[in-house]
Amino acid sequence: MEFRNKDPGAVQYGNFINYYQFNSAEERLKLLPTEHWSADDDEQNAPYLVLDVGCNSGVFTQLLYGYLSKLLPQRKILVYGVDIDDALIKRAIAENNCDSIAFDCVDVMDNNAFEKVTEYLAKHQRSKFDAICCFSITMWIHLNHHDAGLQEFLRKLSSLAKLFVVEPQPWKCYQTAERRLKKSGEVFPLFLDLKWRSQVEDEIQNYLESTLQRRKVYESCPTKWKRKICFYR
Repeated sequence: MEFRNKDPGAVQYGNFINYYQFNSAEERLKLLPTEHWSADDDEQNAPYLVLDVGCNSGVFTQLLYGYLSKLLPQRKILVYGVDIDDALIKRAIAENNCDSIAFDCVDVMDNNAFEKVTEYLAKHQRSKFDAICCFSITMWIHLNHHDAGLQEFLRKLSSLAKLFVVEPQPWKCYQTAERRLKKSGEVFPLFLDLKWRSQVEDEIQNYLESTLQRRKVYESCPTKWKRKICFYR
């Protein structure tokens, strides 16, 4: 179901057309650590593959590429940005001048569409990405696919990542998203049925650590939106 409204901030999938006007890509970059990106057992001669899920128009994706290129000068950095919104991906492609960055319109919860991601890995003869980044996307997966859908999302992407980077939205952000959508005459149908609620960040961390056997190696200071970027190996 597509929600139709006049408020650009009331969106179903978090696909804001003006996202970087209110959420600075540069400020997010400052929160990233200089360590933890590579592991001792990495193949140093192989390209460093990154998947950026929910890349929007690609502004942060390009900054991340530049950041990692300086941080890991011995590795060729390849970044694959995917987003559910075709218009945003078209903008990302139009504004991309780097051959090492690619963009695709992919709904990661659609198994057929997700084949583009596995095909990207196969093209580079790899079974996993060195890093998969999920910046401020977990809430939108959760609101549209319930608790089980969010767990599937975490499980699916974690299985393809050496390093899993997650910036989950706190419950207050859910309430804001629901309130804005209500003003436009719509609601998130699953909102009231979610079991992961007030402590959703802790639920995500517990699932990654206890169920998926991930180990948290880094947690950033909170952003102005009270979100923390967490690294799991």
